[in-house]
Amino acid sequence: MSLTVLMLVNRLNIGGTETHVLSLAKQLKKEGVDVIIGTGGGPLEPLFLGSGLEIAHLPFETDNPVYSEYKLLLEKTKQLVQERSVNLIHAHSIAALKVGVQVSDETLVPCIATIHGKFYPPRQLRSLLDRCPKTIAVIQPVVTWLPKAIDYPLQQIALIPNGVETEYYCPGERLNSFRAQLQIPEGHKLVVLVSRLAWEKTRVVEAAIQAVVNLQNEYPIHLAIVGSGDHQPLIYASASLANDTVGKEVIKVVGQKLDPLECYQAADVVIGTARVALEALSCERPLIAAGNTSYVGYLEPTNLEKAWAVYFGDHHWAYPLTVERLTDDLRHVLGNQTQAEHNSTTLRKWVIKNFDIKKIAKQTLQFYDATISGRELSEALVAQLPTPDQSTSDKTPQKEKNKELTISTDERPLISVAIPAYNHAHYLKECLQSVAAQTYRPIEIVVVNDGSTDNTDEVAKNWWKDLEDKNGLSFVYLSLPHNTGYASAQSIAYQLSTGEFIANQDSDDVSHPERLQKQLAFLLSNPDYSLVGTNFAVFQTDITKKRRSYMVRYGFERIKESYLNGGHVICFGTLLFKRIVFERVGGLTSFLKGAEDYEWITRVLNQGFYADNLREQLYYYRSHPGQLSRLVKGVGKIKRPWEYEITG
Repeated sequence: MSLTVLMLVNRLNIGGTETHVLSLAKQLKKEGVDVIIGTGGGPLEPLFLGSGLEIAHLPFETDNPVYSEYKLLLEKTKQLVQERSVNLIHAHSIAALKVGVQVSDETLVPCIATIHGKFYPPRQLRSLLDRCPKTIAVIQPVVTWLPKAIDYPLQQIALIPNGVETEYYCPGERLNSFRAQLQIPEGHKLVVLVSRLAWEKTRVVEAAIQAVVNLQNEYPIHLAIVGSGDHQPLIYASASLANDTVGKEVIKVVGQKLDPLECYQAADVVIGTARVALEALSCERPLIAAGNTSYVGYLEPTNLEKAWAVYFGDHHWAYPLTVERLTDDLRHVLGNQTQAEHNSTTLRKWVIKNFDIKKIAKQTLQFYDATISGRELSEALVAQLPTPDQSTSDKTPQKEKNKELTISTDERPLISVAIPAYNHAHYLKECLQSVAAQTYRPIEIVVVNDGSTDNTDEVAKNWWKDLEDKNGLSFVYLSLPHNTGYASAQSIAYQLSTGEFIANQDSDDVSHPERLQKQLAFLLSNPDYSLVGTNFAVFQTDITKKRRSYMVRYGFERIKESYLNGGHVICFGTLLFKRIVFERVGGLTSFLKGAEDYEWITRVLNQGFYADNLREQLYYYRSHPGQLSRLVKGVGKIKRPWEYEITG
């Protein structure tokens, strides 16, 4: 039976998903499948056409088509399916899936999806996948995520990874035209970083820039940054500053490349993740894996399977990214080139065995056949959940967890405690006393009176005046002429602070005496982390009568995944963070009324900072009728972040 497949992908941008669709469609065509690419076009379109693939232009304009766009897409796609006698619709993006499942309902042509990561909106994806008889996951973390977050049946999921054209992505001449274009002198080392230049990737790029600068006195080394994105201007600025620092152009921002083959082949080391990692390994180049979520490091046969389990750091937790780690790994590879070349040969064989596009296309055809015929997936295709010893841990490394949480007398940085206050005069003294009672010193207490109409001003000033033991304490007080709102007052407190570390503290809450001591000890013992909260208890009037909170989660990966899914698992008032966090992301914004803290934490995590919570209850959250969360959220109904009022 002849097979006609409509591959739906809303845009042909330069990325791993689109490159996989290109490779898969080319191989399926060689296998005799009639493949139609339904798309709104994009930069990669010439490569699709040059490969002899048929493109059907569909009016995709947005990532979430609605109203007239959605109606027109349904009309055109349905017409295409009927006129070409399509047997199967294969969607590769959320917009494509939204169109595909509806056309499937109307034409009875089955629609399946390939889920390329955990970045899809869970609620929307759940409603769409419910209409798909089967689904492909490209990596193990997605297999684990789909049943848990989407409630999709495991027996309907096939694990079929992205395929690589290993005959094309192969070893090649090092001294090629790409090196010539960059004017890299013979004998100099070239590090190539291939990445999308957007928020979640920027930290990797900036760390690579700093690492190459650090190695200038050891090796004649250059960095080529290949890619584009919203933050390309920021990368240009960082590269320019780095070049000025060393007095020569060693960092080169190349921009996007439709075909990165020569970039890989020219490199002494490649830095990348996900599909970039597979392509570089197929080209037999040494690889340092650094992704959205975490850092894996230099790949060797010994850590290869772990690297694949976390998709080279792109979708699961391995280690925090630091400039020091990346510098050490680059130094190791460049100082052991013979061993690196030997490892690269072994790793290419691994890619050929597991990811060659011919093998992936055959698995995909088996999946198509099972879907169209209505059969269950074969045992070879159906995905399996990892066993506990196979799954990656989201916990702090054991050696760091067991490290004694003490602070020596010679490393006592100043902690600024930022306290915005608005009409909490009757609670403020108890709050300030809890800060003064901290076992840690030195502390700078910063109170911003946000235009209170009660006697907050009198309480704050008299408390400091009457405080007997001011040893190791300093007090900064600012009274604003009118109420500016929580986000503004909190941000002003950050601006007034001078500490290397900043602690949040709500003016109606109370801190345990050892809170700051233990939080700072954690950050000093775990320098990869920049923020730490704590567990907390809730009380009303009597702090001895408190109840446990179940809001907090532990482990960076679980925390980040919670925020990606719209959860809120760090109590903002408990946070202690490094000043560099505020300097990089700024203060709170007020466009999400009642969720300013959620938006700030999400922004910080998206910038690549690592956070965790201490399990001990070191903060006491006062529950009372006048608190901000009650006024905004309403009693008895906790809103999700997308339900809050957007202003401005």
